[in-house]
This record gives sequence, C-alpha cells and structure tokens, in this order.
Amino acid sequence: MKNVLLLMILMVMVYEAKMVIGDEDAFESPTPIDTWFGLPLPPQPRPGYYKYLRDCINKTTQACGVKISKAIFGNGKLDDFACCKKVVEAGYLCNRALTYILAKFDKFKPYATTIFQNGEAIFDQCSKS
Repeated sequence: MKNVLLLMILMVMVYEAKMVIGDEDAFESPTPIDTWFGLPLPPQPRPGYYKYLRDCINKTTQACGVKISKAIFGNGKLDDFACCKKVVEAGYLCNRALTYILAKFDKFKPYATTIFQNGEAIFDQCSKS
C-alpha cells in the first residue's frame, strides 16, 4: 500500500510512453492497471528513495503527469504552463529522480538517453517560463 501512488503515477507514465513510442508488444494489455498487475517496481537505489519520489509526485496532478510523460517520450516540450509551474515547484532533484527511476524499467532502458535529455529539456524550458 505504501507505494500505491507512486505505482499509479508510473503506471500512467509507462502506458503513455507505450502510446508515444508505439511499442505495441511492450505490454499484454491496453489498460494501465492490467499492464502493471504483478510487476514490481525497480529496486530502490537507496532506502527512502520511493518515499522521496512519492513526495515529488504529490507536488503535481495525474493530468500533469500524463502530459509530462508524453513530453518525456515525445519532443521534450511541455506546452502546459500550469504543469510547467508544477515541474519547477517540485524542483530539479525531483525531476532527475523521476527520470532516473523511469529509465530503470527494462522496457525503457533503450530509451534512457532520450528520457534523461527530454527530462532536462522540460525542466530547463519550464524554469525559464
């Protein structure tokens, strides 16, 4: 129960990434909940890491999370001013921590460079607006 919110946000991010990347074979089911059923989160890099991520995620909304994930797996631009504001409020370290853990999922390891570059681009763009 501790990691439910984190899992739900990452669920949406991964599902949206599947749609943006077009990896139809990445998952057996088209729904986020079925997609994640029984899949563990990657191991915590250090104790308390997922608590930190939950605190980061709580600074935004699920709708913004979807837009952010589309930007991470898309062109690296976030076109929603309110979501941009939330990205900046969450802070650079939250941005880095979330992109780091997202890149740790086996399905996204081939996209790790894109995830990190677009995560940086989004934060830079948002911090200037």
